Amino acid sequence: MKKLILKILIITAVVLFPFALFVTVTECLPDQYGNTYVSALPDKCDRLSGVDGKKIVFVGGSSLPFGIRSDLIERELDGEYEVVNFGLYATLGTKLMMDLSMSEIKNGDIIILSPELNEQTYSLYFNPDSVLEAFDGFSGKYFELSASENLRLFYNYYKFAFNKIRYYSEKSAPDPIGIYRRDSFNEYGDIDVDRPNNIMVNGVDVNMPIYTDERLLNAEFIDYVNDYVEYAVSKGAQVYFNFSPANRLALKSSKVKQSQFQYDLDRTLKCAVLTDISDCIIDEGYFYDTNFHLNSSGAIYYTNNIIKNLKRVLGDIGGGDGGIDVPDVPSVPDDDPDPIIPPQTGDKTDFDKYNGEANIDYADWFEYRLTGNTYRVTGVKDEYKNMVEVIVPTVYNGKSVSTIAENAFYGCTELKRIHIGKSIRSLEGACFNGCVALERIYLYELDGNRISPSAQELLNGAGRGVKIYIPLGANYSSGYTWQNYFDRFEYFSR
Repeated sequence: MKKLILKILIITAVVLFPFALFVTVTECLPDQYGNTYVSALPDKCDRLSGVDGKKIVFVGGSSLPFGIRSDLIERELDGEYEVVNFGLYATLGTKLMMDLSMSEIKNGDIIILSPELNEQTYSLYFNPDSVLEAFDGFSGKYFELSASENLRLFYNYYKFAFNKIRYYSEKSAPDPIGIYRRDSFNEYGDIDVDRPNNIMVNGVDVNMPIYTDERLLNAEFIDYVNDYVEYAVSKGAQVYFNFSPANRLALKSSKVKQSQFQYDLDRTLKCAVLTDISDCIIDEGYFYDTNFHLNSSGAIYYTNNIIKNLKRVLGDIGGGDGGIDVPDVPSVPDDDPDPIIPPQTGDKTDFDKYNGEANIDYADWFEYRLTGNTYRVTGVKDEYKNMVEVIVPTVYNGKSVSTIAENAFYGCTELKRIHIGKSIRSLEGACFNGCVALERIYLYELDGNRISPSAQELLNGAGRGVKIYIPLGANYSSGYTWQNYFDRFEYFSR
């Protein structure tokens, strides 16, 4: 028996020592994700732990940094509370943000749980890859996770470490373009970048429908929230549940379903619902780049509703009706208010030299439907379905081509490579259905947050081994909308 135990110990040491050495080397390297969106998590934790007095803590996903004006809340409550915006990213999971907030809950605090109206955020979802990136250089928070979550981090650590070492050795640490960066946040944890308009095609992301019904009533999640509420109350805090802002155009549930959903939450949660769901379903002009992210005007509109309801439950603290000048709903601008001059055509564009610029070389190969002020590619003409490689047109009849619709490439069984230019803003689910030979999808847009894919179904019906090629240095893996396709990415230089 002693020999067996000794043998087991020796084998364990042989296996664990290389891993321990690997971890030590990786953790000693400088933080490689310090400019990314998820790297704002340490700042939010510091803000949470740094407030000494009473605080209002908003816990949830990215709709909170885009949707809350913490300075207005503090002002309208006469400075009696400090506000902490502890929402970041749905891919981290609502449970993670709840867990990280627990140790800082104190007597007199108000906690507002506000996950996005989405099955993922109304669950115990946990993404180890994103958590490892967010915790890079901030490993002290691992002890606040469960054993099973730490085990999942362990399983995914090699991939994280190899990426970190590669970034360090190649001096190519992610440095995202656009709004999804650490320096977009202010001291409260709000996004502090001006967002004047809705930049989505026709004002809505059709790849992100919103349902308010029984599919969000995840029993495990409800139980976990109730345990969290009981813990917070034991610390002398108050907890409220709140609905995230939701784009009215994306809503798929009737008013009856909405009311029933709110009733069911009221009945099953051990805390009160702060705001009526009808007040959180907002016109599209107040949104920015997703159906949950508000623009600057929308953040004021949504915050005003929060303030009015906080004053209601706190006994009209601060007095008055809010004193906030709520902006009128902005209009949704046309993507192309002026006609686009089509590019000159001659010989077909060399695929190897295409850079995503306006292109109509293959425009006659496709079928279209005008939606709003832009065209959707809806199909390929029969005589061209035997193509092997193609550039999706960016212009048709003087207007932008913005969307590749569901089943647009159906029947193109020999197609291997697709080039998608910078005008395309939406890739609907199963748009490559039937492309059984598809190997490569080339995207030329540098900011991945400006092109929205179907969250789960983009590659339904396509070749199993298809890879998504994006420009070296582009902002996709550190962005928001491509989280389910990270393992498909390859990079190319232009």
